[in-house]
Amino acid sequence: MRKTPKILIFSPSAHGGLAEHIFYQAKALEKASAKVICLIPPSFLEGRKTDFETLICLPDPVSGPSGIFKKLKMAWRTIWSRYLLAWKIILLRPDLVLLDSYVEYLSPLWVDPHILLSRVFGVRYAANLHDPVRSYVIGPKWWHRLSVWLAYQPLDFVLVHHGLADPAIVPKRVRVVVAPHGLYDIVISSRAEAAIHADWEVPAGLKVFLSFGFIRDGKNLDLVIKALKEVPEAFLVVAGSVASTKDKTFAQYRNLAEGLGVSERCRFFEGFVPDEELGTYFAGADFINLTYSSSFHSQSGVLHIAANARKPILASASPSPMIEAVTRFHLGVAVEPDSKDAIVEGMRALLNGVATPNWNGYEASASWDRNAKIVLESSGIALKINK
Repeated sequence: MRKTPKILIFSPSAHGGLAEHIFYQAKALEKASAKVICLIPPSFLEGRKTDFETLICLPDPVSGPSGIFKKLKMAWRTIWSRYLLAWKIILLRPDLVLLDSYVEYLSPLWVDPHILLSRVFGVRYAANLHDPVRSYVIGPKWWHRLSVWLAYQPLDFVLVHHGLADPAIVPKRVRVVVAPHGLYDIVISSRAEAAIHADWEVPAGLKVFLSFGFIRDGKNLDLVIKALKEVPEAFLVVAGSVASTKDKTFAQYRNLAEGLGVSERCRFFEGFVPDEELGTYFAGADFINLTYSSSFHSQSGVLHIAANARKPILASASPSPMIEAVTRFHLGVAVEPDSKDAIVEGMRALLNGVATPNWNGYEASASWDRNAKIVLESSGIALKINK
């Protein structure tokens, strides 16, 4: 038995919340005396230095215009990456295989070696189950149901950030383990807020609402822009990249703002935000928009930047770990999803002042060290470390 147990982490995501989550989770697991090896693509977090071992062997995410060729490349990447994972498992013989997220897409075409490794050779698999509700359907419904069922077959347990409202979502044989989502590091800019606002041309007396990260239709940015019409004290800053070719473009949001006559109270910064610029956006913001649609049932990585920066949240979503965190610790205002009027009310509530957020309480509950401890205990690895 190895004195230092080995965890093989599969992280095909190169940017965004999934990649950030793995970065911090892997760092905490390494700190907890496990040997971490993380399979990543070349552009993983733009080459950020890691405290754990990485193997750059996965293909980068597919980019370019949508179409049949792109879909075929994405399918190939999904299937090839998971066969490569199976080969690395055979070579490295880890004590635990941890997936950055549960993915069911095309699982009938790639799951067989993983079922074999788990059922016959006893390889333990776990997955971060960021979104337990698999409502996005690709292909016929029977194919979707089969894909969801098969993708769970190799898994011993899944990690969630909140107890499931409907336990039947996950097969009974798969253990559901609750583990917290920790805070993300951020170095707040030393520049004065007034200087940042001057760069953004924010009129005196207005408060900045920041929408940050991947820009998706499901974040209701169009409703936030429409809400500005009724909240003249609010100024909107949008920073990030469009998530996919299916989502609205920055040009469409700019046109919407111009059509509503609120473009002078909007600033759009399109593109990947480097780590060194992150602190400027959160230093200049008064509030953070997390206005997800009713299809969102998960936790938000941006919330964990905002919590570290001590910036109140305007949140909307279905019942989820994010909404539970905002309401339980008074981190801002939670409103009804998919409603412009609710966003207006939420903006006004924040502008009028809300209960003092319990940042310290939330930070104590949102610990990467606890996350790592729970992963190790759930997999049995903690017993090896203690020995």
